[in-house]
This record gives sequence, structure tokens and C-alpha cells, in this order.
Amino acid sequence: MVDWDSILAYNTIKIVRIRDRRLGILHLFFMVCIVLYIVVYSAIIKKGYLSTEEPVGSIRTSLWSPSQFKSNEPYCKNSTEPYPFEKLDCVYYDDELAAYPIGDDVGFTATTRMEISDQKANCSLMNPSCKFKTFNYTNVYLADIESFTVLIDHTMYAPSSQIQFNGGDLSGYILDQNGNEIQLNESVNVIGVEGKPDVLEIGKLLEFAGVNLDAPSLNSNNSIRFDGCVLFVFIEYSNTFSYDLKKIKYVYSIKKVDDTIYNIPEAIILDDVYSRLLYERHAIRLIFIQTGVIGSFNFQSLLLTLVSGLGLLTVSTLVVDQLAIRFLPQRKSYSSFKFQTTESFKKKKKIVTDDGEDKLYHNIESL
Repeated sequence: MVDWDSILAYNTIKIVRIRDRRLGILHLFFMVCIVLYIVVYSAIIKKGYLSTEEPVGSIRTSLWSPSQFKSNEPYCKNSTEPYPFEKLDCVYYDDELAAYPIGDDVGFTATTRMEISDQKANCSLMNPSCKFKTFNYTNVYLADIESFTVLIDHTMYAPSSQIQFNGGDLSGYILDQNGNEIQLNESVNVIGVEGKPDVLEIGKLLEFAGVNLDAPSLNSNNSIRFDGCVLFVFIEYSNTFSYDLKKIKYVYSIKKVDDTIYNIPEAIILDDVYSRLLYERHAIRLIFIQTGVIGSFNFQSLLLTLVSGLGLLTVSTLVVDQLAIRFLPQRKSYSSFKFQTTESFKKKKKIVTDDGEDKLYHNIESL
């Protein structure tokens, strides 16, 4: 006959106090470690009480030409200094001609070399076979692009915590080639000084990125100055570096995109659409990316951190239980105390009536 009481038995928790110092010390050690992990590491060090978000923002950049250009640069044809790559004629353009396109809100382009083609179409552009022909071609370097300066005006905004600041109101840093955070407060280069806009020379910016314009490019026959390059400029905002959430800083880090060159065409219409100047610009392309972590106190985040850690307490108890009933020499004795099976409560002869049983429980409770 099927014993349904055994099949559908209900397992409940029984508290057994095992007087064994080995188990007690081990369990206490686990408890202390878990509490330290939850409170000290997760909640305090890792700031588990914060709700974090990635800020958004806007960038405004301006390119300024130097007040005085350097002459006789080694890559110019009029220089007698040796140069490992092809020399070209040099032109001294101002910032309006060196930057293209104007008003780009995610970056800007500083031209290093320009191919200028005077083109005309001596046919109807309604004819699909009509092509522009080049009548005059010039290939020049923009001299001393390293002395141009970049103004960077940036703003960050964290939607959830409603935190908003302009870069000029914050302390900032830039990572050098060794990964150290530094501030600049020089006559030209200024980074991270509160109340001042961020200004950086192109040459200094390239230095932080570890880029030399006169080094070999992707095509080893040309220089980076000849082919152009692409740089990512990361601006990382944070208020989680300290326990004062009102302190916000930003850090620039500049990375060159490997195995890339950069060029962009610009067509200028002259008398009519049949006559144009085509500027093929090879340049330093800077792409700004705003990122980071902004935190604010959130009780639900703190509660989630504490509750997720409390599960470890159950694990520690389970480990000590298994050690007691499976590995210690007294495991059979400890197991008999921990697990107890009741008698089956199927119908059988009553020794005490229902009334007598109620009186018995009442007398026991009144003791």
C-alpha cells in the first residue's frame, strides 16, 4: 500500500545547537567576512548606495591660428633640412581656411595637406557622360599646423539626477602618455582650471595622443602629415571618485585610431556650376565623445545591495551544515540531531480524546 504521508511529507526547519567550537568559529568567521563584504566593500567602497547614469552633453570647438608662424619647416620645399618623405610647397592659412567643416558639433578638422584642383566641365551636366576636367593642380602642406590652438567648450547633463555643469565650472585633467592625470595652466595651454576655457595647441594634443605627424602613415611611403589621421577625444565626467557627490571632475583622454587616414573633399563653385575649385583636404580629424558616470543617492540601490549580499549568509550556513553532517567524525550524531522524522499521522486508535488533547495542550501552555 502506498504511504502517501512519506511521499508527500513536509520538510520544515529545525534549530539544533551543536556545541562544537570548530563549527562555531568557522560559521562566525564566514558571518564576519560576509558582513564586511556587504557593508564595507559593496555598500561603502563600491558605493552600492548610488544610482548611476551616463551623462550627455554638447561640444563647441574653435580653431585659432598662431599670431606668428614658424618658417623653414623641414617638410617645406624651401627648407634645406633633410626630410624622410616627399616635400611640398607650404602655405600659411589662417583658421578659417584650415578648419573644415565649420560648425561641426561633434568634432573638427585641422587640415595638414591640401590638393587644389581647378576644374571645368565643357559639356552639359544633363549629359550623363559629362565629366569635370582638371586644368590646374596644386599640392601643398599647411605649414605649422602644430601651433594652431583648439578652444574646447563643453557642457554635461545627467537627466535622472538633474545635474548640469559647464566645463569651465569644473576641475578637469588630461591623461598624459603614462596615464597620469595632469592639469595645464600655461600661457597657451590651459586644461582643467576652473573659470578658464580649455585651450590646447594641436602639437600638444598630438603629444598626449602619442602621434608624430612626420612619422610613417598607414602607407609607409607617406607621412601622417601627408595622409591625415583620426583621433578620438574622450571627455569622461565623474562624481564617484570621492564620497562628496557635489565634486565633479572631467578627464580628457586622446586615442589615435589605428590604420586610418583622413581626407574630405570640398567643392567651391566659381562663375557657375561648370567651373569649380575642388579642395581635397587631408587632415587631423578630432571626434569628441562625452562619457562617464554620475551618481546620486538612491535608497532602492542601497536596499538591493544589502539584500543581494544577505544570500551569502544562507550559503555560509549551508556550508557549515554540510561540513557537520558529512565530513566531521561526529557526522552521524550531528545528522541524527539535525534530521528527525515524525510518526505517520494516519488514522489509528486514539489514546487521548480530542477534548483531553485540548486540555493537555492548555495545561502545557500554562506551565
